Amino acid sequence: MKTILTVAVLIASAGCAAAQTKAFPVVQTETAFLDVCEQERVQREPASAPWARAECQIKWRWALAAGPMADVIIAMSKADGDAAQGTASMSGSAMPAGIAVSHNAAGIRFDWQKPGSEGHYNVTGALRSRGVTLQSLGCPQYPGASMGREKVMLAGVPGRQPFVVTVYSRAAPTGFEPGVYEVDADFSGNVPDMRALQAGRYPGGGGRAFAVDPTGWVAECPDPE
Repeated sequence: MKTILTVAVLIASAGCAAAQTKAFPVVQTETAFLDVCEQERVQREPASAPWARAECQIKWRWALAAGPMADVIIAMSKADGDAAQGTASMSGSAMPAGIAVSHNAAGIRFDWQKPGSEGHYNVTGALRSRGVTLQSLGCPQYPGASMGREKVMLAGVPGRQPFVVTVYSRAAPTGFEPGVYEVDADFSGNVPDMRALQAGRYPGGGGRAFAVDPTGWVAECPDPE
């Protein structure tokens, strides 16, 4: 059973040997981030060229806002050769307001909701800007855009064991429904194949998009935003 943790409790559980937030600096400049983002956006949607960079600037701001989540995820990943899961320290870093943090046996989950809002966070961008590689494992296809976008990825960090990250994002379809942003990180070493993904056996799997089953899966898709 997941236990919702306040920031204070999570800090208290970190321990004196925990990794510090500053151990995972941003290694990608804003200009480099914007160049890559703009190029990918225009390749995907050529008609978006006039406003692509402005949209990427928003994604950069969201990546900065998601920095505390990215730092905790990296800190919790296992170092090469370690059998035990690392412990995250949030000292020197405040988790953004409104984000619920919970632990389970395999890893950690971040959950944010706000009525009538679009997303405010970009964990994939925050991880990449810290040198993390993200390989897509699969993306469920939901019947409508209002049901959100989800992506399951294998994350690689130099000197650490690969782990699985799932990001789900849904802008509020109406002014009174919630915008949703959820991140699940699994450090167990279990990497789901397509059959497992289709069966909902992946970090955070099942119960997304108002419990509507996806119509199918694809191997690659844009990052949730």
